[in-house]
Amino acid sequence: MHWQDRIENYARETGFPQCLFIGPDGRVVGTWIMGNDYRVKSAYYGGYPAGYLRRIRALFPDKKSILHLFSGQIDLTVFPGDTVDINPKLKPTYVDDAQTLKAVPLEKYDLVLADPPYSIEDADHYQTTMVKRNLVMRALRRLPVGAHVVWLDQVLPMYRKDAFAIDAAIGMWKSTNHRFRGITIFRRSDQAISHNVASATKRRIAAKSERLGNRA
Repeated sequence: MHWQDRIENYARETGFPQCLFIGPDGRVVGTWIMGNDYRVKSAYYGGYPAGYLRRIRALFPDKKSILHLFSGQIDLTVFPGDTVDINPKLKPTYVDDAQTLKAVPLEKYDLVLADPPYSIEDADHYQTTMVKRNLVMRALRRLPVGAHVVWLDQVLPMYRKDAFAIDAAIGMWKSTNHRFRGITIFRRSDQAISHNVASATKRRIAAKSERLGNRA
C-alpha cells in the first residue's frame, strides 16, 4: 500500500483535515494536534492519548498482524493485536524484555506499535530500569522485510540504516502543559541485499577487467 493511499484512508476514516504530506524525499511529514481530551481509557500511567490508536489504525488498514510493545493496559477494542510487557500482572500475550524479545515470534508481525518510557522518571512509575532504545531496535530487526514500526517517543532511537528506513515523521501535540512527542514510522528494509548485489557486480567487473588485462 502506497503512502498516498494511507493518507487518503486516514482522512476518510478520521474525518480530520489534511495534516500529512509527502515531502520531496518521499517521506511523510506532518503534525497531529490531539486536542484537550485528557482521558486515557485504561487510566494507566503513560497510556496513549485519546484518539491516538484510531489515527494509527487508519494509516495501516492493510496490516493483519499487530504487536503492541510496552503495552501496559492498552485498549485492544480500538486496535486489536498481541501485547508485550515485562510486567506479568498486566497479563500480556508475551511477558518479555523489550530489549531482547526472545519469547516473541517477530517474524509473524507486520506492524509494531512502541511507546517506551521517555525518561528515568517515567521508568520509575513502571518500576523498571530505563530502556536502551538501540537494543529494542536491534531486536526488532527480526521483523520481516516490509513490516512497519510506529515509535512514539521524545527522541529518535538509534537504528541501523541498512535494517530500517524512516517512512514518516509526525509531531504530536496533546494540549497545553503536556510534552511534545514525535511519531517515527520505520519500515523494515533489507539494504543488505542491494549491497550484496552491488558487491557481486563489482567483483564480476573486476574479474572481467583482470581477464582482459591478461589477454593483452
